[in-house]
Amino acid sequence: MTHWVLLWFSILLLLCRSTPVLQGQITTGNSTYSEEFLVEKESLISVKLGCFQNANDFTAAYIQNNDTKQIIVSISAQCVATEDELEDIDNFTWRSVLSDLEKTVVYRIVVKGAEGTFYKIRYTVNKTRLNFNGTNTFAISSPGSPSVHTFMLENWNQTSYRYLDVRVNSLENQSNIVGKMIVTQDKDELYNFFSSPNSSTQNSLRLSYSTFGNIVLSDVSKPRLVPGVWIIGHVLLNKNEEKNIEISISTNTDYEYTNNILIIVAVSCLGFIFPVFCRHIFDYLNDGEKRKFSLAGWKEVVVNWFYRGQKKLAYLTGFLAWLLLVSAFQVVHAKWGDMMVQGDRDICYYNERCYRPYLGYFDVSVNNIASNLPFMVHGCILILSVSLSETSCHLRGHKRYDYSIPYSFGLAFIFEGFGSLLYHICPSQIIFQFDTLFMFVISLYIITALVDGHAVRTHAYKDFSKILGLTRKSIRSPKLYLFVLGPAYGFNFLGNLNYISPLPPVIALFFFLFLGIWVISILLWAAYKADLLPSSCFPPPNLYAGDYVEVLVQADQVNGKNAKRSRLVIITVFGLYTVAAVAGFVLVVMDRLVISIYILGELILALFIMTAPSFVFLMRDLWNTLMRNAREQSNKYSSLYRCLIPTGIAVYLLLGLTLMVISLFFFEVLGDTNKSLPPWESRALNRDCILSNFWDTHDLWHFCASNTLMMLVLVVIEIQKPCRDCYLKYTQEISKYTKQQTQIKDFSVDEVRSELMSNDDDPEMRRPHETGITSRYNLDIGYIDLADSFS
Repeated sequence: MTHWVLLWFSILLLLCRSTPVLQGQITTGNSTYSEEFLVEKESLISVKLGCFQNANDFTAAYIQNNDTKQIIVSISAQCVATEDELEDIDNFTWRSVLSDLEKTVVYRIVVKGAEGTFYKIRYTVNKTRLNFNGTNTFAISSPGSPSVHTFMLENWNQTSYRYLDVRVNSLENQSNIVGKMIVTQDKDELYNFFSSPNSSTQNSLRLSYSTFGNIVLSDVSKPRLVPGVWIIGHVLLNKNEEKNIEISISTNTDYEYTNNILIIVAVSCLGFIFPVFCRHIFDYLNDGEKRKFSLAGWKEVVVNWFYRGQKKLAYLTGFLAWLLLVSAFQVVHAKWGDMMVQGDRDICYYNERCYRPYLGYFDVSVNNIASNLPFMVHGCILILSVSLSETSCHLRGHKRYDYSIPYSFGLAFIFEGFGSLLYHICPSQIIFQFDTLFMFVISLYIITALVDGHAVRTHAYKDFSKILGLTRKSIRSPKLYLFVLGPAYGFNFLGNLNYISPLPPVIALFFFLFLGIWVISILLWAAYKADLLPSSCFPPPNLYAGDYVEVLVQADQVNGKNAKRSRLVIITVFGLYTVAAVAGFVLVVMDRLVISIYILGELILALFIMTAPSFVFLMRDLWNTLMRNAREQSNKYSSLYRCLIPTGIAVYLLLGLTLMVISLFFFEVLGDTNKSLPPWESRALNRDCILSNFWDTHDLWHFCASNTLMMLVLVVIEIQKPCRDCYLKYTQEISKYTKQQTQIKDFSVDEVRSELMSNDDDPEMRRPHETGITSRYNLDIGYIDLADSFS
């Protein structure tokens, strides 16, 4: 009789309270006990069952539908040794089950056990329906006490609502307490999630969170967003903890990605201004001749690109792209497929606060993918600009030009866009190596171009054959790929594997051993190129350039004191760079630094060290050009134009530095993920969209970084001097001004060749920068018949 009164009293509570609770406490010695209670739809039934006496006998309970007799959950009792422990039932573990989702049902709790055993039960019934488009606050206490909530999605109209966000936020500073959330319509997967939160699911989405988590349901998610009752479940991964959370459900009605993508492409196309601007303020080497263009000439250059001319580096770039990007797509697609099949959003590190799925096609962050389009657009602009420069040289009858490196820059930009696009399909630490694939390439190409440009500019490099020979490249393409890029990719891949899951000790030992040998070898090679090694151990190449080289070299009279000071600066800078390289290697061995960041960081540091002095030399040449025109009172440049050139350079540099600072600010300070952290810690860094409700800070990093890198590459191309005839024309013009400033004796070609050949075996003559050979000869122009080698 007592329990019937309690039952009707509980029903009255259900009708009067928004979140009704039904409680009962029973102690009995009967072998079987049962109790009926009424439960509204979408309610969570939680039961604690304890026993005392005859603890070794079977003691259990189950909840069944009173009408159909179907058992919905079974509970095993937690038996204790003393009756006092039985009184403290609140310390026992809850076992929870969700009631019928469509109608109110009468359930019965049935307890079975040995005669004379005491039982104690506490059961509660909690309403789970959430406020749609509102916030709801709850507390989770332990894995055995999950939090379950439901919401009804009715009359879903795909034309009105694009997708739905299920967000969870921690209300307090509880970042050290990790929870798991699941969104599903399958009650069986919900119960499996309670018992094993990390197990795979087929019709659910789940993730880990500490302070923030968000699951996006759409027409491309799995499960798909359809009308009906949806269930949200929460558990904590550690016992004896409590976490206060806030759950919100909202729909997005203004998601439009087509216009946003078209806008970023259109804005990126404005990047054509940079080559035009750079041409007018930096490319003073062709001031004696105007640029020529014809459609027929451009078409001939384009056709010849595939079978004539020095394009080895560009061909190797394309080969590398096809080889790596196809393999990268296979790995990325498999990783993304695992996320979709298992429903585990911890596999891919998205910015969940600004996650915009590619509706109708794929459940990927289309905004992070589309933001890589500027790299591709700028790559196409670079290729078009270089082709126009080559067309001009071709139409003017130049014979000595090699645009292989500039073309390779354009291709590398395009493929970097594709690599980053693949990475953002499923961002993670192991996939990050594909994002840096062509960042390695671009950095190495910049270094190669700077070394090549320095060799051409000085006219007195270690080996004249590298300058005045067939291609005059100071770093050969096969060597670049064999000794630098190939090992870099191999070490990058194995290093990322070791960072995520440590390699076996023996393999790890050999890996770090060979990595250290490779780093030391690269440093020694750089020291050799900089002529910092003892000549007794590493003799420089012979100066003799061949019988068919007719050379006149312009010389600079170098003050000995300044030369020693410059060499001291070079040694100091190289020493600091070596220290940085060794320190980074130690951090990689200690798992304190990701190897992708280490390799890319060292390359970027090297190119900045090389770019600074190269730019100074470029500015010195510009000053000589301006002073020559001023001295000769040439009408070629007006006084106003001579003032506009330095102003343009200042504007160009200021804009480039500003874009670089902004891009680094977006990447470092406003970063929205960190793939080297656990997924719940990375998710805590997520940020809302900051532009057009579509682009986040990482997208703006892509846009600014692409513009910054293109501006840098354009200056590097000017430093590299791909057209030797243009530069020789410049040296011929500038020599008139140079001779007036330095009284240098002119020697004939025969005199130069005679002394070079006569001193072929003299070690001193093999070091022109030390013996002063460049200060004894004034060599103005060099001609090499390369008509069959360049298109």
